[in-house]
Amino acid sequence: MRRFLPLAVAVALALLTTRGSAATPAIPAHAVLEHIKFLSSDDLKGRGDGSPELDRAADYIAQQFKAAGLRPGGKDHGWFQPFELVAGLSVGQGNELIVESHGSRPVRLALGTSYYPLSATPNDSPSTASTALDDMPLVFAGYGISAPSFQYDDYAGLDVTGKAVLIFSHEPQESRRDSRLNGAQPMRETTLYAKAAAARSRGARALLVVSDPSHQTDPANYTLFNIDSDPEDHAIPVLRIRRSEMAPLLQAWGLDRVAADIDHDLKPRSRQLNGATIDYTEHFTRNRRVVRNVVGFLPGSDASKAKQAIVIGAHYDHVGVGGRFSAAPERTGEIHNGADDNASGTASIIEIARAAAADRSRFPRSLVFVAFAGEERGLLGSAHYANDPTIPMSDTVVMLNLDMVGRSNGKVDVSGLDASSMLLNDIQEASLAAGGIEILQQGPGAGRSDDSSFLDKRVPAINFFTGFHPDYHRPTDDWHRIDAAGTARVATLALEFAARIAAHNDRPQFHP
Repeated sequence: MRRFLPLAVAVALALLTTRGSAATPAIPAHAVLEHIKFLSSDDLKGRGDGSPELDRAADYIAQQFKAAGLRPGGKDHGWFQPFELVAGLSVGQGNELIVESHGSRPVRLALGTSYYPLSATPNDSPSTASTALDDMPLVFAGYGISAPSFQYDDYAGLDVTGKAVLIFSHEPQESRRDSRLNGAQPMRETTLYAKAAAARSRGARALLVVSDPSHQTDPANYTLFNIDSDPEDHAIPVLRIRRSEMAPLLQAWGLDRVAADIDHDLKPRSRQLNGATIDYTEHFTRNRRVVRNVVGFLPGSDASKAKQAIVIGAHYDHVGVGGRFSAAPERTGEIHNGADDNASGTASIIEIARAAAADRSRFPRSLVFVAFAGEERGLLGSAHYANDPTIPMSDTVVMLNLDMVGRSNGKVDVSGLDASSMLLNDIQEASLAAGGIEILQQGPGAGRSDDSSFLDKRVPAINFFTGFHPDYHRPTDDWHRIDAAGTARVATLALEFAARIAAHNDRPQFHP
């Protein structure tokens, strides 16, 4: 979603942000870059949630907050705000999948070799199976797509209640521009989430996914589960099965021919697979990990305003060695260093804290600096802080979020300005004070990062972002690709913006 400023406002911003002098930013580029180098080093292994390396990053941030002159703002007057999340699985013994059909030899599949879970239903007890399906009837549901708006439904007339469902990956006619199924563009209904939801909502107990015959090779890498056992949870097991292992049964059932017919005329041909059953057992236990937000506090210089606060935040976790959160899952096992995402934002708030503490008189209101964990798993750290804040949400004036600010090249997207004319004026003045930087309003929009957790609490929230790029969530997001001078200028912009908000007699109003 994109949000654009009215034309007159956009023009005013463009004029103001290009007239500024080439002033040296208050925040030095070399200091920002040194933090980024440490946080995105191979030693920190991508700062995956629940990892020892994320803890090392948290300790480093706390040390930097202390050195900057902040006070601890976390639990029990410390630097940290711990909370629990689920990160990956512990894999027990006895996992198996057997597919049988009358008249054919059973197909026995091995976890991490010939099948792996795209979705699992783990429990908290390692001594019992989290899922045990015995002699479960198996039905065929084509491509597993339910798309009424495109006049296509693989589940029409098919009873899958209490059964396992076998489907093909992808979609029919996926490369045909003249296809009524959204041409050659993928449909939302073909995503794993949508296919799993379609099966689950109809009462299916498990979903088995095999590569469709229109692709010459099976693209799935079945060994990645052994490197990063972190499937999603769609409430039912969703299993990716190696096509070559299933070939004898696919041939016996004639399903490749059926797929070709569907691809030809888009008529679903789902059916019962008479005599076909599966036995499936999984022994998976959730890995519950304690992670930590890092919280620093700078008291306001004016006693009459110090009870109110501005939160300045950035998430410091990333995706570790890849897996399901990677944009290049085939490279799971390689360190995804996350220099831009989001060592850049974390480094920025450290240096904003240092600059603010050194000139505290500019901040009549208090500042709360928070480095969030758990962002990559669903904004968990910011949601936890918003429910247990250092300063009550009712006294939180605004939240400034810096997420991926390392590729500026003279520009930055600032989302949420349309919430308040006061904020719009402040960002214009801050841009001039920061030496001039082009402010855009064409990024992903407000509420796409940790700012969302504050918007949910009806706190105005502004997100700083310098754009997606080909290295996003890939092993190539390294520190040498960072625009250090641009990152420092974005950080200076946020510093100057915060100073102006902190000094106002009024506070910006929330406008959803």
